Amino acid sequence: MKATLVIHRVTKSPSGEGFVVRVSAELLREKNLDVTLATFSPPTDDLGFKNVRVFPIHLRRFDKYQRLLTMYSARKTRPDFFLNMMGVPIPLSDIAPHVVYGVAPEFSSVPSKYSSSLFWKLYLMPMKAVIGKLKSEAKRCVYLANSKYSAKAIKEVYDVEATVIYPPVDVQDFLKAFHETGEPFFVTVGRFEEGKRLDLALEFSARSGIRGVVIGAMEGKSYLKYLQKRKEELKANVVFLPNASRAQLLETMSRASLYFHPTPGEHFGIPIVEAMASGLIPLVPEDSGGAEIVPEFKYRSIQDAVELAKGWVEAPPSVRRELRDRSTMFSRENYKEKMLNILEKFS
Repeated sequence: MKATLVIHRVTKSPSGEGFVVRVSAELLREKNLDVTLATFSPPTDDLGFKNVRVFPIHLRRFDKYQRLLTMYSARKTRPDFFLNMMGVPIPLSDIAPHVVYGVAPEFSSVPSKYSSSLFWKLYLMPMKAVIGKLKSEAKRCVYLANSKYSAKAIKEVYDVEATVIYPPVDVQDFLKAFHETGEPFFVTVGRFEEGKRLDLALEFSARSGIRGVVIGAMEGKSYLKYLQKRKEELKANVVFLPNASRAQLLETMSRASLYFHPTPGEHFGIPIVEAMASGLIPLVPEDSGGAEIVPEFKYRSIQDAVELAKGWVEAPPSVRRELRDRSTMFSRENYKEKMLNILEKFS
């Protein structure tokens, strides 16, 4: 049986989307399918599949439009079904059944960097021009969402009901960091980029008096310089660990008491589940997919988060154990099982 795995690019950078792609690729390999990888540019991470692509060299800019243009490589293939991990319903269902796994569309009412400035609004204007064609395809394909939060936004933009399959999380690795009594500091995990709103972690530290550690991948230094300046202004007790190793992340998680997630509009938030598996109390924005995971720890404002932190920084071991057990619902095995139930309909 033939399948085409559609993703605009594959890189070695540690991202939630990248991990979902890798686990999905594992599933296709385990089912011994004949898989073609359709991408925009050449992959830098080998998934073990033959590759069809549009562009001969890597292009780091215009991510959203790379996703649209990947249609041209995907349409060169003739599979029994497409598994599209880009979240954009590009026209493919006239060739074969089309399964789209997606997050909240950028031009929904969900808060994001794309709704925060004129620059990003202008950036999305050409994409909005093809929304009619995308909406038509969305009604023909099998649409999957990574959270109820994303499903609501997909309904708003494409007028389709999406089935929720939560993304996989490498829970087993973080269970090794589980502890019942943590030190009085928090961890925040996220890429060092403006859209992740890591500056809110600094404000949280300054207001609560709780020290913090911010960990994440970094592609450019400008945002880190901004954070360092903001840290001095707020007198926040925060340490930055850009491009920290996996071992550093696990070691830090194994000691912390709290996890602060700063990103409003986050579709899911894989680090939230990683923190739960490690025994941390996660504080998450109410307006995000993370609020589905831990509704008892959602906050509306930084001050709300401060009050939550004061009450839970010394959480009893029983609460930490319950969060650990809840995290196992998001294992890669559970994701594969639910995704396989969808894909088996085309075998």
